[in-house]
Amino acid sequence: MGGVVARQLAPWRGTDVTTMAIDEREALQLAIDAALKSPCCKSKRGVVAWDARSASREKPVTGFNGPPPGFACDGTDACRAACGKLCVHAEIRALMLAPKDFTDLLHVKVRAGAPVPSGAPSCPDCSKSILDRGFKRVWLLHETGLRLYSAEDFHVQTLINCDLPLIRQPDGTDAPDPT
Repeated sequence: MGGVVARQLAPWRGTDVTTMAIDEREALQLAIDAALKSPCCKSKRGVVAWDARSASREKPVTGFNGPPPGFACDGTDACRAACGKLCVHAEIRALMLAPKDFTDLLHVKVRAGAPVPSGAPSCPDCSKSILDRGFKRVWLLHETGLRLYSAEDFHVQTLINCDLPLIRQPDGTDAPDPT
């Protein structure tokens, strides 16, 4: 799959695969491995986060979706219907573990042990947390391969896809740094 992903990356906004501190096959495999750890009965998701600028290749961190410690996914209709509200999302788990200077995050959905397209950006809690944490880029698997978004574009696309208002600072400046 790595060769297919590498060929399909190039058309997306001039993406150069060589800018990844870990190669796309390694990142994808780490995210798949994380997703396979998910106890979720509805949708297994995995994320890998890393610093693409790091010459030292600081170890990437991963996260998977699932309930918080002490709680379980029971696969019932009620659990499946409320999954997004009951479970900790893979992105949030990875963000909690990632050093402050990490720049990139790759998300993957897995079905029957293989990656499948994730769909359009659609979780405001994850997109705003990624942007707020200072990540620069988000990689998402689509039908055509991996797509690279800037973290801001990922958030904007999420807001659009969820029919939420896109409200920017009136003078074009950034909001105060929350840290």
